[in-house]
Amino acid sequence: MGRASLSRCRPGLLALCMGVSAPADARAAAVPTLEWDAPAGCPDVAALKAEISRHLDPVAEAAATGSIRVQARPGGAGWQVVVAIATDGRTQERTLAVASCDAAVRAAAFVIAIAVDPAQREPEDVVPAPPAPAAPPQPQPEAGPGPKPEATAEAEPTAATALAEVEPLPAKAPPGPRARRRRAVRGLVSLGPGVQAGMLPVGAGLAAGAGLAWPRARLTLGYARWFTSEVRRGGERPYGAEFSVHAGQLRGGPVLRAGPLELPLHAGIELGALQAAGSGGEPNYEATVLWGAALVGAGLAWAPRALRGFFALGLQAEAAIALRRPQFVFEGDAEVLRVGPAGFRGFLQVEARFP
Repeated sequence: MGRASLSRCRPGLLALCMGVSAPADARAAAVPTLEWDAPAGCPDVAALKAEISRHLDPVAEAAATGSIRVQARPGGAGWQVVVAIATDGRTQERTLAVASCDAAVRAAAFVIAIAVDPAQREPEDVVPAPPAPAAPPQPQPEAGPGPKPEATAEAEPTAATALAEVEPLPAKAPPGPRARRRRAVRGLVSLGPGVQAGMLPVGAGLAAGAGLAWPRARLTLGYARWFTSEVRRGGERPYGAEFSVHAGQLRGGPVLRAGPLELPLHAGIELGALQAAGSGGEPNYEATVLWGAALVGAGLAWAPRALRGFFALGLQAEAAIALRRPQFVFEGDAEVLRVGPAGFRGFLQVEARFP
């Protein structure tokens, strides 16, 4: 009397127990072989399996899945979860970024549930409806002496929130190569031989210069030394003179570029001294007069890339137009030379640039 046996079940109660436990068994059977690797303090593999079962349909047919390996590790400000799913000899791996180890369990469970039960996938073209306007707060009745309602359990994450949790962080783009800073202005020095014809009696010389170069223009100050050349006049008493020129030039103009090739255009002015020393007379006199000419020309320079733009080899051609035409005469007003109106010049130059 007053005792009831706990070792037996009534038939109706036994059937009820079996009916309640059947879905849990079906869910557990749907979960494939699972390996869980996480630091101490994280939920165990049983918690992961339980979370997976929450997303599975007990009556749905599970997809063919071999083994699943989940690894959770702290990294940076959060956690990284690696889910590797082996199916038909192939392994698919996905890396997720989450905020905590508990979130790692939920995120991994959702990814595994999608792989096991494809019906869990949401169509890509589904756009969530806009949220309904919040209803005005209802006045709450005063609490009576009755029992307080129990706190609701933590809401199960929906597909949208789970996808937000497992969205991987964007990979940082590797830093690109630093753009090479283009020099705004550079210095240059040049040296090379030159020839001229048509105006002065001299033929060969040496030219040197220094200046500034911009990406699309240049300005140079130069010096030219035209070597001594003799002019002779025949007759019963031959006579003549030796001529030489010292001159300074100022040139400037734009520069066109095409890879390592440059095409400098220039205009300028030349001022200097034209020297003459007579020969064949008694006595022989020397004279020095002011010399001037306007210059216009073009060049072609090659700056090899292998030399990083510090050296260049160039050709320069220009026309010189005399600003004054002095005349040299011998005793008895015998003309020795009158400077021509114009002439042509050519230079071969080696140029160094800095910095």
